[in-house]
Amino acid sequence: MNKALNEIIQVMKQTYNIDISMYDESFLLKSLGRRWGANQGNEAEKYVGCLEKSSAEAEAFYRSLNITYSEFFRNPLTFALIEQYILPSLIRQKPIGGEIRVWSAGCSAGQEAYSIAMLLNECTDATGNALRFRIFATDISETALTLARTGRYDQEAIQHVTLKQLHKYFSRENDKYTIVSELKEHINFSTYDLMDKYSANPPESIFGDFDIVFCSNLLFYYRPELRRLIIRKMENSMSVMGYLITGEAEKAFMQKEGKLEMLIPATAVFQTNKR
Repeated sequence: MNKALNEIIQVMKQTYNIDISMYDESFLLKSLGRRWGANQGNEAEKYVGCLEKSSAEAEAFYRSLNITYSEFFRNPLTFALIEQYILPSLIRQKPIGGEIRVWSAGCSAGQEAYSIAMLLNECTDATGNALRFRIFATDISETALTLARTGRYDQEAIQHVTLKQLHKYFSRENDKYTIVSELKEHINFSTYDLMDKYSANPPESIFGDFDIVFCSNLLFYYRPELRRLIIRKMENSMSVMGYLITGEAEKAFMQKEGKLEMLIPATAVFQTNKR
């Protein structure tokens, strides 16, 4: 490991009791480069001293590692596949009065969870099947979860939402758009640490058994052994013939380390094969 990076990991652990060793080395180096570049051109060695002297800088650096960016219908191709194939297939398999269960891991400010909720509501209405659906959306950041529970977004955030969805699922106040309570009722937002080795899924979900698991744009932040831990946790939480959806940049991880099969070539959608 890079010598300066190792020193920084030690400073964060010993001085501030913050463990950043879980993160992938290349991700840490990129994040550090942005921070010491923002601190008057400090090089790596000088930045170690900066962290030792400044708790404010240590906190700012740690916050920079917790990526909370998301958007509605972030990958149009993936969400088109969900709407046109995955949800109709799940609905056909479920008995009348059954339930579709979804886990949005690393949900950030809630856009992903609300996106799938809109599609689920539309698909169940269209089929007339009296299915229930429940989305368990988790994140390690309580700040992000507070924003998610509020469900209030600006004009820029809703640019991928259709006009029909905007009218149906949002209320508008000046330049802000808030998710309607009817949609919020289907989503449970809770704090959950994916690094927890003693739980297989969010406690609020009780038993897992998810038909769809989202773990998008998250895996590449972590060291390989922790990435494998997360992948195994996702796989074990899924229902028979369930679906796991990752980010485009994470397909290679799944193909190399996962046990699931890619649903369609070149997509980031994987499915269990437990026939």
